[in-house]
Amino acid sequence: MHVAVAGVSTRRVAGVTIGNADKVWWPDDGITKGDAADFYAAVADRMLPWLRDRPLVAERCPDGMRGSCFYQKDFAPDRRPRGVPRVAVRARSTGRNVHYLVGGTRGALLGLLDLGSIAVHVMNARARALHEPDWLAFDLDPASGELADAARAGLALRRVLDELRLVSFPKTSGARGLHVFVPLRAGHRGERVVAFARAVGAELARREPRLVTVAHARSARRGRVYADPFRNAYAQTIVAPYSLRRRPGATVSTPLAWDEVTARLDPARFRLRTFERRLAREDPWRGFGRHRQRLPG
Repeated sequence: MHVAVAGVSTRRVAGVTIGNADKVWWPDDGITKGDAADFYAAVADRMLPWLRDRPLVAERCPDGMRGSCFYQKDFAPDRRPRGVPRVAVRARSTGRNVHYLVGGTRGALLGLLDLGSIAVHVMNARARALHEPDWLAFDLDPASGELADAARAGLALRRVLDELRLVSFPKTSGARGLHVFVPLRAGHRGERVVAFARAVGAELARREPRLVTVAHARSARRGRVYADPFRNAYAQTIVAPYSLRRRPGATVSTPLAWDEVTARLDPARFRLRTFERRLAREDPWRGFGRHRQRLPG
């Protein structure tokens, strides 16, 4: 439903009022804020399980591709979408509480979009157990800017994880990188998960020294793929599966089957205008919850 109010177009999408719905966020593609709201309503059944009971960070880009963006973690009671709960998370750097929104409903997802949030970032732990991650995530960031390099690193990482008898699930970041998730059983402490991710990253860099690095400094990467273990640290986040990205074409962070991960992988294949075809296919991450596993000693 469209409503013109004092020159401002509003729409109701899945019960949420979206202001400035006709505002163009991707000028080259003619994609509006309302189109983004329709996208999130369409993918909600697949996306919401990845947000449920998790603290969220909003990547707010009020002018879409035309303007700048900022990350918002802390939401005052009167500045949050209506009815969306919050959780207080103690920031280790300041010792102060940060009030994150907790995801899992269409109201929260579309309410964030109404605030100008294109991408949604999520923690690897539930609000009720912030120190116990239930997935481990590898963020493979290619210094070359080429997803093909991240895909090659992802396949090498899979071989390491397979040797450790760990089932893993890849997805595009929606930008230039590849993310690899490992589902975990309850009971892992965050420090243990970070240490394990660092050890696996170091082993990957040892096996593929020309392709992969664990050097945090960009100047030391020399065109290699950075195997970032710190998406697993306390209160850190990673872009959620099915999140839109502020990238040309309105790309989507898309769960993949491993046989889709090749050097020809192109993130532009997965974008708002064509994603309906992707949703018609079987979800490659459908078995994620059945593969929760313990990290080896």
